[in-house]
Amino acid sequence: MKRSLLIVISFLIPFISFAQETAVDPKAKALLDKAIVAFETKKGLSADFAIKVENSRNDKSENFQGNVLLKGEKFKLSLADVDTYFDGKTQYVLMKKENEVTISNPAKEDMKEINPILLMKSCKTDYKMRYLGEEKVGNKMMEKIELYPNDLNSKYSIITLLMTKDELQLNTIILKGKNGIITHFQLTKVEYKKDLADGIFVFDATKYPNVEVVDLR
Repeated sequence: MKRSLLIVISFLIPFISFAQETAVDPKAKALLDKAIVAFETKKGLSADFAIKVENSRNDKSENFQGNVLLKGEKFKLSLADVDTYFDGKTQYVLMKKENEVTISNPAKEDMKEINPILLMKSCKTDYKMRYLGEEKVGNKMMEKIELYPNDLNSKYSIITLLMTKDELQLNTIILKGKNGIITHFQLTKVEYKKDLADGIFVFDATKYPNVEVVDLR
């Protein structure tokens, strides 16, 4: 489960070299900029998602469902029996089956792998990208972008990013790892909230009076 959780919260990381191509496609960057603005102009959102993790080497796969509440740099991620809270400074990871919560103050760089806004911003400087055109998925038209990290040591080979054409809302990410693991991430429902209370993003110890606390701060 811990391995699968790490796959989920790093759902936007890729790599490949463009060699003869332009590192940053202006069309792809413009779409990414608009998508970031769409996220940042909201006071908060709730998103349900589905994850499928496939191993191309042994044809095995796993499926997960979860939810993320997002407000600026703050978030609450719920996946299976693990809830992760981040209030802008402190992160709380509650593992319900183990009845344990780990508290830490992660670096902002680490948050890029968890917070979609920070990650999309990092894509503009840390990744190569190109626009692949429009593609119809179900009854919606999508804008398609590929991302390639500048870091040659990245464990991923390539990511395909799909956003709805009209709203420029993140819809699907296909993340291909060099180890043969392919992760499909799809937002199944997105609801923009009028406002999310800051307390949502802080672990409430009163609800878990007997939880074991591992404080790494």
